[in-house]
Amino acid sequence: MAALLLFLLAFALSAASTAEAGSPEGAVIIVIDGLGSSYVYPEYQAFNIEGRPVERAVLYNLTGGGTRVLDLRVPIPETGPSHSVLVTGRAKANEEDVSVPNATIFDRAREGGYICLAILQRGDFDQMLKEQDGCLYFPDNSIGGGEPVLLDRGLSPDLRDLLNGWRTSYENYSGREGCAAYISYNRWALDAAAEIVESMDRPFILFVNAGAVDTAGHNLGPEDYVEVIQGLDQTLGGLREACQRNEVLLVVTADHGMAFSSGDGGHASKMYAGLLESRRVPLVFFGPGIDELIVGGVWQETDIAPTLLDLLELNADLGEGQIIPLKSGFRLEVILDSPGMVTVSKDGVIVAEADGLDRYTFSDLVRGIYNLSAQGSSQEVCISDHRTLDLRTAKSSYRLAPSRNSIGIALILIINLGGALVILWILKRKKG
Repeated sequence: MAALLLFLLAFALSAASTAEAGSPEGAVIIVIDGLGSSYVYPEYQAFNIEGRPVERAVLYNLTGGGTRVLDLRVPIPETGPSHSVLVTGRAKANEEDVSVPNATIFDRAREGGYICLAILQRGDFDQMLKEQDGCLYFPDNSIGGGEPVLLDRGLSPDLRDLLNGWRTSYENYSGREGCAAYISYNRWALDAAAEIVESMDRPFILFVNAGAVDTAGHNLGPEDYVEVIQGLDQTLGGLREACQRNEVLLVVTADHGMAFSSGDGGHASKMYAGLLESRRVPLVFFGPGIDELIVGGVWQETDIAPTLLDLLELNADLGEGQIIPLKSGFRLEVILDSPGMVTVSKDGVIVAEADGLDRYTFSDLVRGIYNLSAQGSSQEVCISDHRTLDLRTAKSSYRLAPSRNSIGIALILIINLGGALVILWILKRKKG
């Protein structure tokens, strides 16, 4: 259910009566394979299955700013099912569901004129590949495997050349050993993503699966797992800056976490799958149009798809999740009986005013308490997400239906009146 919001930044912004807030120029979605929030959020402490604490990563870019969702959980801590849930917004989605028409964030983005691109380390399933207009992916799931492959479905020549250049440049990032090999593997993906952001001249979604953190957890143990996370965080800083310069939304999350026994890591087996270390993953947003805050409460992976689409001002009616209220400005729709004036004020200052219509949409209202005056009366309105106030008489009369208090008072009056009548009847009988 919707969450307690802890505000780090809140200040008044003016609102227009009809204008919508500007949407980002595009979005980059980084899915860090195997990254559990218990290892990176300062609010949490990770434990192994014996109950001993595990070292946390020290990060600067992932947790230093942006909008951070404190508790997000995946329904199934496995890559294929989790990717399916993430892009469809459906808790029970599987790989086949991704190929259903109009079922994914990519379908909605393409309807809005976006191009869909992906960088998929350690491969991905065929249905995910088919959702992309262009993609770099690894058929070999090994960190030390072969080079990436370019998938091209009608890319422009300049974009094809850009992706092909990063395909051949992979050799400059390979050949290392130990933790350095894992860190460099992820660095290639994030460096490529940063240059794509700098080069795009049309709306786009770039989906990146960064694969080395998961492999480090399985193969290297908890200490090296944390070191690989810290190495990825260093590279993330360059991508954040590229997105900021180009007004591109950056979303960082994971498909599942990681839990450890004495040394080995896992997440999908019965021993690990139910642990919070496996199911609780980070979700952080950076970019235009969102607040700087921490969102509390428990949220689900199904909430990512509609939230992303809402931030991009695309059709967010996808899946079964709800929109996480991250925006720095929200819409207030007011419906009247007849054309008239509506005034919206905050702390005694008018922030929006309109006249001549019976329906208004006020945009860019920041979180807070507002006073709304319309139809000869005023009321307080709390804004923390998009809202609609229907002030038509027919609707108002429904809201003014007898409450429990008024019904209780009526019953008491009836009982008292009945008691008085009984007493009068008894007195008359005695006199008779």
